[in-house]
Amino acid sequence: MKVGDLVELIHSSTGVLKGSLGLIVSKSLQATMEPGREDYYLYDIQTLDGKVRRFTESYFKKVNPGLYST
Repeated sequence: MKVGDLVELIHSSTGVLKGSLGLIVSKSLQATMEPGREDYYLYDIQTLDGKVRRFTESYFKKVNPGLYST
């Protein structure tokens, strides 16, 4: 995933319903200090209500272009 991708949330969260659409606005690496635990990325996603929320990659999937076109 990269900045600018349109994504669909596959899990609900506080204030965000499952199936909501959003746009990735930033990506940051979360380095862990525990041995044996992998580093992971945190994504700031701006939903259609204008709020920015932070998720891991397991909470969303990329939307295929043309799927929601009018």
